[in-house]
Amino acid sequence: MASYLDGKTVLVTGGTGYIGSALVRDLLARSVSKVIVFGRDETKQFVMKRRIADSRLETVVGDVRDCQTVRQVFERYGANLVYHAAAMKHVTMCELFPLEALKTNVIGTQNVVDLARRHNVQRLINISTDKAVHATSVLGATKLVAERSVANAGYTSVRFGNVAGSRGSVIPVLIEEMLRHKKLTITDSRVTRFVMTIQDAVNLILKATELATGEDIFILKMKAFRLPDLVDILVNEVAPQLGLDSRTIEVKEIGSVCGEKLHEELVAYEESEIMYELPDMYVLINDEKNASETGAKRVVSHEFTSSNVQYLPRGDLSGIVHSVLEKMRSPEWDSQRFS
Repeated sequence: MASYLDGKTVLVTGGTGYIGSALVRDLLARSVSKVIVFGRDETKQFVMKRRIADSRLETVVGDVRDCQTVRQVFERYGANLVYHAAAMKHVTMCELFPLEALKTNVIGTQNVVDLARRHNVQRLINISTDKAVHATSVLGATKLVAERSVANAGYTSVRFGNVAGSRGSVIPVLIEEMLRHKKLTITDSRVTRFVMTIQDAVNLILKATELATGEDIFILKMKAFRLPDLVDILVNEVAPQLGLDSRTIEVKEIGSVCGEKLHEELVAYEESEIMYELPDMYVLINDEKNASETGAKRVVSHEFTSSNVQYLPRGDLSGIVHSVLEKMRSPEWDSQRFS
């Protein structure tokens, strides 16, 4: 892996986000030549430059929806490896503003892909989501189209489940609600979700970089959790740590919101014909020869949903929740102050 990254000029779109910034830090711990962080939040870029004292880090303010700005980045820096993490990713916000989601997740991705091809970028890794499988939401639909655009250009995607601790994800949202309002609002107690840590996410991205053959999708073998199990940990373990009486926490079930599934899926039924397996991940590859080059083996087709995989033991789920809580207590987390 190190040999492939050695000397590379790497462009990370959305590089100040939760996933993007973790990836940037990992890349700078390796022998890359330069890391260019491209995104539209100038404040986050300013803070990143102050916190990461590395001359190889460059930050550029811009939007993937603006083709001219993206073109200028490629022309100025000559990136030869691209990680595309810029996206609208919140289900509800994408439902409320579908055109904005389209502009970022579809048109923005196409801009990055087109310019990567024009500048002869050998590898581009697109960050996708399990919500792209049999999409029922605007988020899922736009990420599905993005996956197809990336594959049509000969590049690679990775599919994530719920990345614990990412902004807008279920664990920090519920912790903040509990702290502010002494209640937890959930949609449906039957909900299950795939879950991965931020280090799982970064490791999958880097492994996909190493093994990418083009037109492929890499998917971590994730475990899942039940929403009631998460709620129980929040009420009975986290609330007392925040100075709250567990008996005063109201749990309110409001029913499914538009676009939400009860259970997520990792692989569409139609994709099972091109599904291969490595020890810690699945790979969707159209070309059997390319599959053999990665060492992957064919998988007997069956459903891969968050309702029929192994669930995280309570202790493991509790550990993830507490790691998120510690992250939220840190100075870097600015959405809520903890006493």
